[in-house]
Formats: sequence, structure tokens, C-alpha cells
Amino acid sequence: MQGAINSGGFSRRSNKTDLFINAVQKNIFTPDRYFHIPTGIEHRFGKDADKVHEILYRSMGPTTDLLRYFPDSLYLDRWRILPTWDARLVRPEMLEQAASVNDTGLFTFFVEYKFSDSERRAPLGDVPTKYIGIIEREAWLTYKRLSSKNPQIGTYLDGKNTRIALFYAATYAPDLLYAGWEDELQPIVDERAIRKDIARPNAKSVGFSTGSGTPWINFDIRTLKPLDKFLVEDMFWEADEAGKVVALAKVDLMASL
Repeated sequence: MQGAINSGGFSRRSNKTDLFINAVQKNIFTPDRYFHIPTGIEHRFGKDADKVHEILYRSMGPTTDLLRYFPDSLYLDRWRILPTWDARLVRPEMLEQAASVNDTGLFTFFVEYKFSDSERRAPLGDVPTKYIGIIEREAWLTYKRLSSKNPQIGTYLDGKNTRIALFYAATYAPDLLYAGWEDELQPIVDERAIRKDIARPNAKSVGFSTGSGTPWINFDIRTLKPLDKFLVEDMFWEADEAGKVVALAKVDLMASL
């Protein structure tokens, strides 16, 4: 199966990431609960996505990375109103029926999906190998830029930041599925946790199918939350329902690998 073009860059990982996305879409971010707007490069550029990715891949840098690593999907919660412009609301207003496309102020966030099944051979700092996650360094830097808070200039968006959630599947970690906000993600405190290589494409490689050419960082998966806990605490789900849908997503994902 040809790997989809996404910010992960690696063909084999992309295939498994697609399976992860499918499990979440089927069980959690379902059409009756969320409006879904795909924002990955293949959706933004359609039939020209291969060409665009190849051009960006060969000219890596902060400017092109904004396109290369843009989050996979935007979701709008059809049952929860939480308008960004209303500073009085810290928790959403629950709707009695699902919102239509004409409703305003829906709780909204991006999601970037990552999949890992390669457990590190040795611990980093005081983090056991089963809790060591990996993310491309330039992707992490890009999400930091995209989710930086607005300056304080006396406007209604003072101090607000873009919500980008990392949904992370690690087959070797105890809870399998995790999530957290990208702006809170940090490398493990260990000099080996950040590869210092210069990010550059392999001259012999061809775009999306053979790798992104970027170094990586390692992070402590425990700084994320088990996915069901994240749904409850950060996406305002009821605990029983969150546990049920995440359990179904885990079953679907493992059955498809």
C-alpha cells in the first residue's frame, strides 16, 4: 500500500499512521460528533501534492516547514460551544442537539497524528524505554511556532494560542494511545534526546516516499495523557463514553496492524 503524503514523511510509518487515523475517525471523531476538515498536504494540494511536497522537501527551512508540517486535521465539536472570542467562557456550553454548519463558536482544534512501534534500546535520563516517544525535530519546532500565544495588545485574542493536539500511538507503551497539546511538548532532559544534525534531504531520495530528511527529538510519553483521560479533561467528554470509544479504537488499530 502506498503511504499517504503527510507530515511524518516516512512511507512505512505513514501507512500505520493512516490506520491510527482511521481507528480514531471511526470510533471517536465521528461525523455525528465533529465536523472534520482534512488539512494535510494531500488535501490542500490535491493532484499536485506529490510535486509540492517534493519541492518543499528539497528546500527545507522555517518557511517551507509551515506547509510540510501543517497539522493533519481540523475538528469542530458539534455538541460544544466554546467561542475563542468570549473570555468569560472557560468551559463549553453543551448543546441539546448537534450543531449545523450554520452554528457559530464551536469548540475547535487541530490534531496531528503520530505512530511509533520502535522502542528505544536504552533509557534516556530517568525515562524507561517504554515511555520514550519520538517526533521529527522540525515538526516539533513548527508546531511550537504555530501554537505560540498572541501578544498582549489589548485585543480580544490577547494571549490566545492555536489549539494543536498530538494524538500519539505507541505499540510498546502501556496505554497504547495518548494525546496532549503540542505547545506543552518538550524534549527529555538528556543531551541525547535531541539530534543536532543539520536538517537536509538525502540527495538520492525522492520526496515523500523515502523520508523527510529531518532529525528528531525524544519526549516522555507520560507528559501526554492516556487518550481517554485527554478526551475527558481537555475535550469535555463523559468518562464512561470516553473509555468505551478509546477501547474500541485500540481494538480496531491493533487488528489492522
